[in-house]
Amino acid sequence: MSSAGVTVLNPVLNEPVLNDGREYDVDGENCRRQYDVGEIVPRKPPDSDFLLEPVILNPEIQLPSMIWDMVNSTFDGLDSGHYPIRSMEGTGGVYFMMDSLGQKYVSVFKPMDEEPMAVNNPQGLPYSLDGEGLKKGTKVGEGAFREVAAYILDHPKGGRYPLSGDEKGFAGVPPTFMVKCLHGGFNHPGDLTVKIGSLQMFMENNGSCEDIGPGAFPVKEVHKISVLDIRLANADRHAGNILLSKAGEDGKPMLIPIDHGYCLPETARQPYSTETIEYIRSLDAEEDIALLKFHGWELPLECARTLRISTMLLKKGVERGLTPFAIGSIMCRETLKKESVIEEIVQEAQDSVLPGTSEATFLDAVYQIMDRYLDEIAGSPLS
Repeated sequence: MSSAGVTVLNPVLNEPVLNDGREYDVDGENCRRQYDVGEIVPRKPPDSDFLLEPVILNPEIQLPSMIWDMVNSTFDGLDSGHYPIRSMEGTGGVYFMMDSLGQKYVSVFKPMDEEPMAVNNPQGLPYSLDGEGLKKGTKVGEGAFREVAAYILDHPKGGRYPLSGDEKGFAGVPPTFMVKCLHGGFNHPGDLTVKIGSLQMFMENNGSCEDIGPGAFPVKEVHKISVLDIRLANADRHAGNILLSKAGEDGKPMLIPIDHGYCLPETARQPYSTETIEYIRSLDAEEDIALLKFHGWELPLECARTLRISTMLLKKGVERGLTPFAIGSIMCRETLKKESVIEEIVQEAQDSVLPGTSEATFLDAVYQIMDRYLDEIAGSPLS
């Protein structure tokens, strides 16, 4: 069986190096160049019309076997001549990748340069002139990183992912990794180029949650996704990106969250179980930030602040017995113009500190103000 290669990042030179020790080849010329996901250079492998390699930004990372299986199965499908199949749904370029027999999907590839409002977006969205993404507070081209981050931060109940572990995450985010891929089946308005993006394992399913009433969702399944979405401040959860599978325990429906770059149903009004509360108590935003840095993504200050505050809210909320619905409501606006409670908390904290105050001092102010708000909410009959 053929297998995909691997690209790692030289920790000293900050340059890509193939796992066979040879220097990176660009357009047939032996040259070493800095790895830059914002600059995709036209290149073609010498002996093939396609390329697929995982991108490893830290040579200490050992990919789990499930990631390798996904990459190799995708590679075999391309090697057998099966073209990527572009989805007509959504706002970005999304490609279903086939197995070697062309009989089933094995993964989903989302190129960075085809994200909503990116330069090669195939859905006709306008190009972002200022770099801001479709959702306020996001940047064009960062969607792939966020997809991978959601998988990395979906820790198993027993703790964080070991470097080569295959244990399933608490919320069940499908295995996802950054890859580089060259193929004529992608959207190439100009020259054929290598595309960098997220590759996510395709999950067999029985449709999305749009196809079934929320009353049929097990409470446990709803709660596990609420923990993930609150913690990551997910701004794009809806029924269409929660898959429904009947492969859960005892044949019960299982929810699979995808697209991390649904409004909470009625079951979210029930309190978290003891097991879920223990999992939430184990979360540590600082360790998560360090983990993402280990995997090659140093969070911008604004993103790190969001993760710290949302994790703080989740942990403080469960200690006061708040339901997923109550905590989620704190993060959502009732109307477009009325700020959410979490926005009010952050704004009050910003107003209470002097300009140039350290991030630690600011977060301490958020901590104190959040306590006051949550105590009031916990004492209300609607919580």
